[in-house]
Formats: sequence, C-alpha cells, structure tokens
Amino acid sequence: MGIESIARTTPAVQFRSTRRSSAQPDENVSEAEANQKKLDYEQKKAAEDLKRKQQQIQERKEREQELDMLEKQLEASKKEAEAMEDTFKTFSKCMTIASRIAKGDIVPAKDLKFLAEHEPDLYKQAIMLRTPNPKPKKHKSLVDDEDENTEQTQGSGESESAESGEAAEVTEAAPTDGEDAAANEE
Repeated sequence: MGIESIARTTPAVQFRSTRRSSAQPDENVSEAEANQKKLDYEQKKAAEDLKRKQQQIQERKEREQELDMLEKQLEASKKEAEAMEDTFKTFSKCMTIASRIAKGDIVPAKDLKFLAEHEPDLYKQAIMLRTPNPKPKKHKSLVDDEDENTEQTQGSGESESAESGEAAEVTEAAPTDGEDAAANEE
C-alpha cells in the first residue's frame, strides 16, 4: 500500500504540477493584459491631460491677444479723446473771438489770424455781423504761445506768409459801420 499510494499520489501531483505550469502562462498573459490595459488607460489619460492643457494654453493665448487688442483700442481712444479736446478748445477760442468781433470790440490781430486760419467761415460771419460799438472793449489775446507754436510747426513757410498777409488784409478791409459812415461823409 505504501508504494501504490505513492504511485497514485505522484501522478496526481504531476498532473497538478502540469496544470500549474500551464496555469502560470495564463496568469502571466492575464497579468500582461491587465498591465497593457492599465498602460493604455494611463496613456489615454495622459493624452487627454495633454489635450486639455493645450486647449488651456490656446485659450490663454487668445485672452492675451484680446487684452492686447483692448489695450491698443484704449490707447487709440485716449489719443482720440485728446485730439477731440484740442479741437474743442480751438473751436471754443474761435467762438469767443468771433463773439468779440461781432460785438464790435477790439480784438488783437493775433486772434483775428487764429480765427481766420481755424474757422474761416466763422471769421467771415463775425466780420459781416460786426455792430458799431461806441465804447469798444479792448480784449487781451486768447491765443497762447502754444497755439502759435503748433500753427508754425503744422504749416509750411509759404502758407504762413500767405495766411498772415490774408489776415492783415482782412483786418484792414473790415471797417466797422461807424468807420463806413465817417468815410462816406468825407
């Protein structure tokens, strides 16, 4: 019995060991498949993370471009506002000068020239609407040295001499109604 029992147990053990040896490759294959699946999942996740980060970078670049564009628009609007302010100041000075001329007050030649250069139609209207003033008020010039400097830098030498000649002619050619009556009596 001892030998038979050993013989009987031995083939079973051998069968089991054979089974185990055949089961180990299955386990190795299933472990490899599990590892491959895990690796595939990690690669997929890494690819998604990379794609998401690239999208974030792209969005960030787009926002930076929008900010740059908005900054440029802000600078342009500031410059435009400054130009509008200068234009308004010039027009305001012209209106004041024209009002003084129309009242029959004495206006400096520098102001007449300024008005004739910047608003020629307004200058003509003010001269035509000039009323006789028995006691004209003598006004100081509204034109600053800055205004004169900007005029000189904007115009060329030829246009400046022509403009100053025009202003001098208009000043002499525009007598008040009181002066017209005195000239007609003579």
